[in-house]
Amino acid sequence: MSKVSIIMPCYNDGEYIEEAVASVFAQTYKNIELVIVDDGSDNEQTLSVLSRLSGPDIKLLKTNRARPAGARNTGITQATGKYILPLDADDIIEPDYVEKAVQVLEKNGHIGVVYCYADLFGENNGKWELPNYSLDKMLLDNIVFVTALFHKEDWEKVGGFNTDMEHGMEDYDFWLSILEIGKEIYQIPEVLFHYRIKPASRTTEFLTNPNIVKETYRDIYRNHPVLYEKYKDQYALILRDALIDQIFFNRTLQESILILDKIKRIPILKSFIKKFIMK
Repeated sequence: MSKVSIIMPCYNDGEYIEEAVASVFAQTYKNIELVIVDDGSDNEQTLSVLSRLSGPDIKLLKTNRARPAGARNTGITQATGKYILPLDADDIIEPDYVEKAVQVLEKNGHIGVVYCYADLFGENNGKWELPNYSLDKMLLDNIVFVTALFHKEDWEKVGGFNTDMEHGMEDYDFWLSILEIGKEIYQIPEVLFHYRIKPASRTTEFLTNPNIVKETYRDIYRNHPVLYEKYKDQYALILRDALIDQIFFNRTLQESILILDKIKRIPILKSFIKKFIMK
């Protein structure tokens, strides 16, 4: 039974980490080590919780604000498992996630990454509405969350997570690197991962600035010339389809705004709209 190393960066997540750790040791797959990387936590609750986390299958490392990519790389460097599963300190996994993901990798040498369906909890609840996996969608945008199983040797081959991604998206950059070396990605059609939504995060901050988003995606594109050259015709068609979808969406939105504006001008409906819609 091949060992799986679960890599858990933690920065002031003492409120949540015990739940994440419990989900690791509830796995039906038992050959697991947990590598926790304290990335410079200064919260008293977090430091207290981390001081209590110990055991034969737990390693506790420290980094100094290396951010998620750097913390994960540090943890993976010290990991002894054949397979790697990153898990943030505020998220949780279902008990059979590791077992099912390992089975896929063990039986399919061409597959380099295994993930699953997911749902949300915390500030928002419900299914995480990510598209089902396809190469077309992956070339255009990231649809694979970081809590996915992969080979440590593939991580070594591509040089690990890119620590130059100042605004995040290092997981997307990493998955493209795995595709670039000829491996494939597989999605288990079950909800086996639970992603916590907090009031504020690096992701929500990233999505509020279009210039940062553009710059980040340009960098990702430039980081993978071999991959995008290989699929250049396919990628061009994907971009054209996405542009057409956006044009039609904007047109529908504008038409809806015009209709609503006309309705607002009808006296009998004006008070109704003001009371129930225009609050």
